[in-house]
Amino acid sequence: MMVDEAVLTVMVLGEIGVGKSSVVNLIIGEYVTGCSSDVEVCTRRTTRHEATVESMKVHIWEVSGFNKPEDLKKNAPDIEDKFGPILEAKASVNIILFCMRGQKVTATTKRIFELIHGIFKKRIPIMLVINHLERERDMEDWWRRNQGTLGTSMSGTRHVCVTGLRVNV
Repeated sequence: MMVDEAVLTVMVLGEIGVGKSSVVNLIIGEYVTGCSSDVEVCTRRTTRHEATVESMKVHIWEVSGFNKPEDLKKNAPDIEDKFGPILEAKASVNIILFCMRGQKVTATTKRIFELIHGIFKKRIPIMLVINHLERERDMEDWWRRNQGTLGTSMSGTRHVCVTGLRVNV
């Protein structure tokens, strides 16, 4: 009798241009998805990436970016495009990584997070991934300075401060 290996399933989402692809590459430890600092959108559709990270099988669902809170409303035409592949695969998601730009937390960012939080909060843990913190000497300083301005559900959420840049040593 075969025993299924445990798989960690992660959903990575956020606004367009916040570095979701960079976070996916960072988790996997290699470039598996394109990313760019240009204005062109990198993730046009929800994509599943499979990898083994430190002997653990990981499935990462990179959700195409949201550009306004209306993208999440039930009758928005692209909601099926964003979450459809995950539902079709009958994927059980273990954690949501909500990516956001550290330099620019807008009212739209907060509203999109509130909608995601409202949909998934009791069922799937959500972690904030604050990206684009290259200029911070200590990235946690950003959290200490800004936590109070994020709103209660965001500031009460676990977080990690990162940069998706690779440094050649």
